[in-house]
Amino acid sequence: MDQEFIQSNDIQEYLARFKTKVVQNRVPTSGSIELTQRCNLRCIHCYLGDQTDIWKQKDSELDTAKWINIIDQFTEAGCLKLVITGGEPLVRSDFPEIYTYAKEKGLLVSVFTNATLINEKLIRLFKDLPPLLIEVSLYGATAETYEKITGVKKSYEKCIKGIQLLKQAGINFWLKSPIMTINQHEYYMIEEIAKQYDVHFYFDASIFPKLDGDKQPIKLRISTDEVLSLMFSNREKQIHAIELFKKRSFRKIDGDALYSCGAGLTTFHIAAEGILQPCLRAFEPKYDLKKGRFYEGWRDVLSSIREKKVLNNSFPCLGCEKKIICRYCPPYFKLENGDEYIPSEYVCALTNGSWEYLSRYEDKKNERTT
Repeated sequence: MDQEFIQSNDIQEYLARFKTKVVQNRVPTSGSIELTQRCNLRCIHCYLGDQTDIWKQKDSELDTAKWINIIDQFTEAGCLKLVITGGEPLVRSDFPEIYTYAKEKGLLVSVFTNATLINEKLIRLFKDLPPLLIEVSLYGATAETYEKITGVKKSYEKCIKGIQLLKQAGINFWLKSPIMTINQHEYYMIEEIAKQYDVHFYFDASIFPKLDGDKQPIKLRISTDEVLSLMFSNREKQIHAIELFKKRSFRKIDGDALYSCGAGLTTFHIAAEGILQPCLRAFEPKYDLKKGRFYEGWRDVLSSIREKKVLNNSFPCLGCEKKIICRYCPPYFKLENGDEYIPSEYVCALTNGSWEYLSRYEDKKNERTT
């Protein structure tokens, strides 16, 4: 055991030092693997595009043996946490084998799923080898709304059954919802379902274009005022936002670095066909793991994303103090505007609204203490 840990009386202090060393040494401690882009649903907002075409590309996915080999490679490089995602990762018949291998390697594994394919066999797997977390996407509180989004009959029923199986088995899971024009009227009903199952719930209104450039999903966005209303709709959420603001206020934002997140610094993503990239939506730089090994791609190729700088003083995000609470994301900007240097007006509006609320709270707090 690390002597530094044994001698430390403050675990938080130790973890802070650990994080600093990880960043300084560019250790890929956290990653995600997209087992497939295939899905059993046909969600209208999905960034992946037409599932009919995607299913035809099944043969381009890495096979079981290759995924296991790659898991070995990034674990050796220092990975500790892994997200298994898709598409819908459970459509792959070898999901149990890949999941089991990742768990037995000692990785903290989370799974992103729509829960419609969860069955007793998978429940036994998750009980034997508990995931760190399973995140379930719930698209509506009624079958009508849910299936209007997913395009598949009986999918709501299957999702609820999957959620019930997880709850009955005591598996750690969260519910999450992409909120859009089609399901916003059911937001509080969705939230109530989460309360009924006594699980954490969060929503995301960040609907962005498809990977092929199709901007149709943007039309599904709810207004920024509506998003802010949901974000601060009760005291519990207000307190959560305030506490999050306090934590983020200590974050260091590099002045001229385009990327201020962990992409290519401590995090990575591997696409279904074996392409290593900085994150799910940052497609460059990239490295083909069918032709080389993970560490070489991480060390020699992905590192270049950290060298991207903002050289133009007119870049609106440069030096912006609100960046600490912003959904600032150059890959999102590129999807929406075709250029990672052109911020999303939608993201900016949400940030400004949140900042105004939090600033009013701070002002009122200061008034009470003077």
